[in-house]
Amino acid sequence: MLATAAGASWIAFKWQSRLLLNVSLLGGWPALLIVSPGPDEGWILWAGLLALNVVYFTLSLRLDWNELKFTAFAGTWLLYFLFYLKLQPEAAEGWSLAYRYALLIYIFYIGALSVSIWKKRTDDGTDLFLGIANAAVFGFWAFVLWERVVPIAYPMLFMGMLYVILACLIRRWLPELSTIVLMKLFGGMMLILFASLHFLKERNLEPITHVFLWLPAAIAMLGLGTVKRWDALRGGAAVVWLGVFGYWFFSTWNAAEADPFGHSSPFGHGNMPVWALLAAVGFYLSAKGRFERLREDDNRMLSNGFTFLSHLAVGGGLACGTYSFFAYYGLSPRMNLQLILSAVWGLYALALLLWGAYWMRKPLQALGSLTLICLAVKTILFDLSGSPALDKVIAFFLFGLLSVGITYTTNLRAAQNKRPKLENDAAPPF
Repeated sequence: MLATAAGASWIAFKWQSRLLLNVSLLGGWPALLIVSPGPDEGWILWAGLLALNVVYFTLSLRLDWNELKFTAFAGTWLLYFLFYLKLQPEAAEGWSLAYRYALLIYIFYIGALSVSIWKKRTDDGTDLFLGIANAAVFGFWAFVLWERVVPIAYPMLFMGMLYVILACLIRRWLPELSTIVLMKLFGGMMLILFASLHFLKERNLEPITHVFLWLPAAIAMLGLGTVKRWDALRGGAAVVWLGVFGYWFFSTWNAAEADPFGHSSPFGHGNMPVWALLAAVGFYLSAKGRFERLREDDNRMLSNGFTFLSHLAVGGGLACGTYSFFAYYGLSPRMNLQLILSAVWGLYALALLLWGAYWMRKPLQALGSLTLICLAVKTILFDLSGSPALDKVIAFFLFGLLSVGITYTTNLRAAQNKRPKLENDAAPPF
């Protein structure tokens, strides 16, 4: 079967028949399905799989047909999934074979995609997409397979160091700074950061302690990078901030609140200082985090991303302050905490929407509008679920009046901004 597929592929290559070549190469996969993935016959399977993938990538580079890469990638990981179902994971040898095979596939595609970039000396998007997909699929299998063997932090650390090295190599191969270099560099640094946080977490430190260990380092890197105009240092600071933000955001749901001031005031305890500091650094990155080697569209996209995450941090701080206020005065038995929290978030979303309408910032308008819609659903379906029907009618009426007022204000501001804009009438970054 492999010989037939190889012969048909050679004929298709000679005649430059795209359809015949794809069909011929697809004929090689059923031959590999016959081979058992056991310890005795495994080398036959992986030799055939390696040869098939080498043919796919070689022809893709020679003929510049990118669909061959997608076919090889999808077929290889699908074949691995089918063989995984036959490995009997309860047996130690089966688990050993499973994660060894996954690691071999991952390393092969790392090398093959790197060779493709090196040969073409350009990034057409295909290698970037397949690289992200390869990392995602291998990360999933690493979590499934290695959970009982080693902590997930070790594969994350290995992948992070590998991507940082690849980013440095690819930067030397390409004539200019490309998106694939930034993705591999930032992704690798993020993985290293998450692995480091996982190792520190094993020391039983509180989440707030981890934040105040890493966030000052990010601020120092950001300050030095801004003064020296080093994009790499500011990019590293942005990666550290993103890692700390993600760790704090996902770890505070079940973490106890800090109490640094001993309940001296309604807002003197809780995790508000962390939220405030995260939001401040995020807004600074949005305003001043422009990278000179990136295009304007890329810088604008990064700025909008930092702005969005910073507003999430503000929302987290408002929630923390509301909970602290209720806990300090003991208001939970007399007032609906969730309804008050929705009202606080709604006022902030309304201010955000009006601010975006005033300065004609569509991302802020979209964020404020989406937040108000989500809060309306939360209020009607959850906060007022056990309330009388009259309360729900009043809530609908208030949301309707609010929508009319927002529409009128937005349209009025849009009409006023049709006039030519002065050069010094610049919108703020957030």
